[in-house]
Amino acid sequence: MIDKNKGKDIILIPTLNPDKKIFSYINNLKNSGFTKIIIVNDGSNKIHKPIFQKLATNGCVVLHHLENYGKGRALKSGFTYIQENYPQFSSVVTVDSDGQHAVEDVVKIAELSKKKPEALTLGVRDFSRSAIPVKSLIGNRFSSFAFHMLYGTRISDTQTGLRAFGMPLLEFISDINGDRFEYEMQMLTDCVQADIPLQMIPIQVIYDNNNEGTHFKALHDSVKVMKTMFAGFFRFLASSITSAAVDLGIAWFLLDFLRSFLPIEYLRILAATAIARIISIGVNYLINQKFVFQRKKTSRQSLTRYLLLAAMMILLSATGVYALHEGLNVNEKSGKILMDTLLFFFSYRIQQKWVFKKD
Repeated sequence: MIDKNKGKDIILIPTLNPDKKIFSYINNLKNSGFTKIIIVNDGSNKIHKPIFQKLATNGCVVLHHLENYGKGRALKSGFTYIQENYPQFSSVVTVDSDGQHAVEDVVKIAELSKKKPEALTLGVRDFSRSAIPVKSLIGNRFSSFAFHMLYGTRISDTQTGLRAFGMPLLEFISDINGDRFEYEMQMLTDCVQADIPLQMIPIQVIYDNNNEGTHFKALHDSVKVMKTMFAGFFRFLASSITSAAVDLGIAWFLLDFLRSFLPIEYLRILAATAIARIISIGVNYLINQKFVFQRKKTSRQSLTRYLLLAAMMILLSATGVYALHEGLNVNEKSGKILMDTLLFFFSYRIQQKWVFKKD
């Protein structure tokens, strides 16, 4: 039996209290060849009931939440429906309902996603244009900069709702944590950590009535989005402070204690650094695995990678402290603080991208 849905693009639109402009937008999507359109009513009030009834009679699949659970939950409701009803498809394209995404851009992102279904495709807006509302410009510029610093990937528009992916990613994206606007940020962080390819395509910038139709609460939702972006880093910071307290305390003690046993400066610094690091390494690994990067199982691969990284960090720390002490006459203890602070950021990125990489 031939699956009639095979090769089809699925448009998924989460919405809350949409206005009647959605009818013309849906018609334009249909005229552009999109026949599978899923609308998720995320707890709209009763006066909007006729709009959803008309959308259903016009051939859209309409799913309903009894109350407003958030954009992330609405998207995941749509993904669940797709998993259960469309086992074969070309791509899923998520589109906002507030008129920000031009139909021609939806067509372009769907076509690009077909060429690389295992990638997450993003429609990114050009925020250099003067018509952008100030709050949107500042929020996107900051989040893009912070994302690049934390995850090493440059995304010019981290808050875009126009995204597409193929069947290979559906299960992974459905399992991502988050119920509201922070879900889209979590999607980016999880994809980057799992080495899922990202491809970006420029799209038009459309703000109807200065973006008054958005349900994004500037302060409340921005805090949740930023919390999602920085959560892993702050957990890593807490873990590192705990381990550093043990590591530095032992290292400082040994730097003095070993002076009479190891008169060669480099060997003394290397031994003090190595012994202190070995003592703290086991606890730090377990904290990072369970608490920071939240991997349920200890794998031989991650442990091996962690030990290799730890060995490299010991060498870099000892060599750096020695170079600072001998070359710049920096106190050994102060030099260790400086070196370990620099290596802290390096270690975070390596553990995120390699040691505890998401499956």
